[in-house]
Amino acid sequence: MKRDTGFRRIIKYTYFYEKLEVKDQVILYESFHGKAMVDSPYAIFKMLVNDPKYRGYKHVWALNTTEGNLYAEEYTDHNNVEFVKVHSDKYLKYLAAAKYLINNTTFPPYFQKKAGQIYVNTWHGTPLKTLGKDMKGGLGQHKNIQRNFAHTDYLINPNIYTADKLVESHDLAGIYNGTIIHEGYPRVDLTLNANRDEIRNKMSRLVTIDKTKKIILYAPTWRGEVNSVSNTKDEIQQVIKELYQKIPDGYQLLLKVHTLMYKHIKNDKRLEEVCIPDWVDTNELLSVVDILITDYSSIFFDYLVTKKPIIFFMYDREIYETERGLYIRLDQLPGPICKDIEEVIDCMKNADTHLPFYEDKYQKYIKEFCPYDDGHATERNVEIIFQEKHTKNCFRVRNEKRNILLYCGGFLNNGITTSAINLLNNLDYSKYNLVVMDKSNYDATSTENMNKLNPMVKKFFRVGSMNTTIIESYKHNYLINKGLKNESLHKFIPRTLYNREVHRLFGDIEFDIVIDFSGYVPFWSLLFAFGNFKRKVIYQHNDMQAEYDKKINKKYKHRSNMNLIFPIYKYFDKIISVAEHTRDVNKANLQKYIPSEKAAYVHNCIDPEKVQSLVEEKSELLRVSHQQYLVMNNTTQNGILKFKGIMMPEEGKVHFVNMGRLSPEKDQKKLIIAFSKIAEVHDYVRLYIIGEGVLEHELKKLTIQLGVQDKVYFTGQLSNPFQLISTCDCFILSSNHEGQPMVLLEALIVGIPIISTDIPGSRSILQNGYGELVENSVDGLVLGMEKYLMNQLLTREFDYRTYNREALGMFYREVCGEEVEKNSVLQETKLGIYLDHTS
Repeated sequence: MKRDTGFRRIIKYTYFYEKLEVKDQVILYESFHGKAMVDSPYAIFKMLVNDPKYRGYKHVWALNTTEGNLYAEEYTDHNNVEFVKVHSDKYLKYLAAAKYLINNTTFPPYFQKKAGQIYVNTWHGTPLKTLGKDMKGGLGQHKNIQRNFAHTDYLINPNIYTADKLVESHDLAGIYNGTIIHEGYPRVDLTLNANRDEIRNKMSRLVTIDKTKKIILYAPTWRGEVNSVSNTKDEIQQVIKELYQKIPDGYQLLLKVHTLMYKHIKNDKRLEEVCIPDWVDTNELLSVVDILITDYSSIFFDYLVTKKPIIFFMYDREIYETERGLYIRLDQLPGPICKDIEEVIDCMKNADTHLPFYEDKYQKYIKEFCPYDDGHATERNVEIIFQEKHTKNCFRVRNEKRNILLYCGGFLNNGITTSAINLLNNLDYSKYNLVVMDKSNYDATSTENMNKLNPMVKKFFRVGSMNTTIIESYKHNYLINKGLKNESLHKFIPRTLYNREVHRLFGDIEFDIVIDFSGYVPFWSLLFAFGNFKRKVIYQHNDMQAEYDKKINKKYKHRSNMNLIFPIYKYFDKIISVAEHTRDVNKANLQKYIPSEKAAYVHNCIDPEKVQSLVEEKSELLRVSHQQYLVMNNTTQNGILKFKGIMMPEEGKVHFVNMGRLSPEKDQKKLIIAFSKIAEVHDYVRLYIIGEGVLEHELKKLTIQLGVQDKVYFTGQLSNPFQLISTCDCFILSSNHEGQPMVLLEALIVGIPIISTDIPGSRSILQNGYGELVENSVDGLVLGMEKYLMNQLLTREFDYRTYNREALGMFYREVCGEEVEKNSVLQETKLGIYLDHTS
């Protein structure tokens, strides 16, 4: 509380959220995070504050400073208008108690709408450039926007095109519970209904304006990413300088930059004479503009209603299209596109001549993007929001599919990630809306894995921290640190905290089924166990007692987490293991925690088409001294090629291959020792080990000690391991425990012979002749490799299509609670039926 401002703010907001009653006639307005009193919230405010029907309402503006703000000055003496700073105590109170919340961007991550509040988001423009998940750059840039939208009761749009883009780009289709409105933008009324003389007089108090001259406005958008705005001040300065020197007679130049860019130039002396302050409403300004120069900004859509010339200055068109992306073809824009300043100057001088040339495109854009901009959009939107007079242009996007929420474990390079990707690539999206919730920050590995998900998956990203009381925070941290193995502690579980967090993250979105597909992360296990969901499921991807006892660097890796997760199994409707043997082991070892009737098993799904396509994918090979290498990465500098490559299998040699994390449970140490014994007798054998992990240095050191460093190849992590695996002779798994090893299923798809230690997870796949199960020891692996070298391994063909159908049937039945008819063929045995009976 003393050292963390953010924590103090959360504590205060939570107190107000829980204690204050909603005040029916209070409206909180916010635009651009409190930077200004502008845009559609301002248009709505101007109507309401002057309308006798709403005389009894109090209007609260979130405004970080009123100093020098002519808009705020106009209302300073109004008894029913109050200004508060964002994050201030008063702001927190009104955010928690005002019935109506009206914003054109987002409220902070700690905000969550409470029962009785009505949240209206007006957004701030028709999108030319991409939004949300469609934006290039880092994953989840839009996370707080998406979260805010999930809380809204109304999303206001100028046209159906914008409504579609907002919904789709923020993964709201099918799950959003609010109302979409497309009755026109209130802010455009500020342009159409403006008193132009009054606006010019107001502008003359801010910048040098000659009232006898026409106005050219240069209004560029911002560059970069949402949380990393590029400083383009120097570029803007140069453009203004060149335009200023060659501006046509009878015109004057003004500058209005995007609010995200304003902080970089607001104190620049070279621009102060032409730069309009950030707090000035852009739409009121547009009412006195005679020529607009812009780039990729949505400002031009609003300006269309003036029917005056628009010039598009896109000096970085190729770069911008590549780095940000656009929704609309630029060659269809209602004005000339200029690549350099000379073209802009020419278009300025000939603006009236150019305008008729673009008349058809101009009218087409007005019809498509401004169909309701008639000066009365504010009135219609206000009647919808405050009087519930819904029109034909109000609609919902919620569908009748069941909503499933999954947490998949961070999308690290492991079997859980592979299993999750395969499952989500196989599910029936005609019946379900699938939402994956994950962390907010991604490295290259988790980004790559996240991007492998089926495009139908809706991706949400956690932002901010839990809204908590002091007592709840103490209880939560105590449970995280101490666990719940003591039954008496269960009465202290802060269930309200976890329900509140679910609501903060997902707003009004409702989920029928939640799946903790990871089963290793206490935070998500707690949220899913105690959230108000209809059906709750948690997965066990391994022998969980063995995981509990696993040590890495002399420390128990999972013990602390499992001390909390094991005791809350009972709060889930189903505890799903990934194989029958694994379920039986977990039931036996954890019978204290797993109610027998809740234990079930569901086989991992596979993606055979993807595996086969990767086998056939021809990665770059390079031949050096009669030996082929799989090129990992390469660079060319000054005519010199430098590359890292993996030696491909050689003719006349036998190549075993292993894939998995380099960690204790995979036990590549045992495999290397066994291989060294084989290599003593058979000089022609080689071993590939694919993967990375904490034991890499130790394992490489072991190969040196055993004298097989030239016969064991550590490849590291491979984005496509299957081209290498398919050219090897035999797959070998040395694990001490597994749930249901994905690598064995993938090896079966590849069609390579398999040797594995006889552990429950592997036995569930390889029993009935799919591979060689050997004693879980060095001697057992030696025996298995000897049998292969003597051509004594018998394998049977794997019917992966039948397997996948049954795995999906299990998922629908056990996880989703559906009544799924079993295929009569599948009742013959457990996994033994997944062979071609004709072979």
